[in-house]
Amino acid sequence: MSTGGEQVDVREHAEADEVSSSQVVVQDDPEPTPASQRVDFGAHLEANYQRLVAQLYAITLDPGEAHDVVQDAYSRAWKRWPEVGSGPDPTGWVRRVAVRSTHRSWRRALGRLGLARPRSIGDGDSRTGALLAALARLTPAERRVVVLFHMVGMTRSEIAALEQVSTGTVRDRLGRAHLVVSEGLADELPSVLGIPAEHADPHDDERQS
Repeated sequence: MSTGGEQVDVREHAEADEVSSSQVVVQDDPEPTPASQRVDFGAHLEANYQRLVAQLYAITLDPGEAHDVVQDAYSRAWKRWPEVGSGPDPTGWVRRVAVRSTHRSWRRALGRLGLARPRSIGDGDSRTGALLAALARLTPAERRVVVLFHMVGMTRSEIAALEQVSTGTVRDRLGRAHLVVSEGLADELPSVLGIPAEHADPHDDERQS
């Protein structure tokens, strides 16, 4: 049987525990500093720039434009890097901006006027020439979907959202493109364009629409 003094002691301990628990402060993660953001951005740029340029080159068939649109996309990303860098897919954000930039015809007009300086990608061998010749027989819209589907590994639904068209339109464009470019595009493009194996995007043959 407990005495009155023991009951008081128990209550005092319980109250002390409640006070100590209420004093526990949960610390939020520290805000990223400008220096840490620059380091994070630079690491992302180094890891993904070459791969993104190769993908955009396969879409534009213009090495100068491929560099330009990726650089422009990264410039936009840097202005909002705290948001983009902490998002679920920073690389996808940069790629989306770059791909949408290829819809603008003024870049190609600059090239025709000789105002854009082309830069070479790949080693210029016969495989490169044959593949780029096949891609050149596609429309720009068909090139975008076939590169995004086979080389990047995006689903038809994801491509449709990026292109702002229906999944049926994406499927039709892929069907027409397959008459010109073989199903081996995902395997051929990285090696032809000189992308190191560690930079190649994964390809899933069973991905669904």
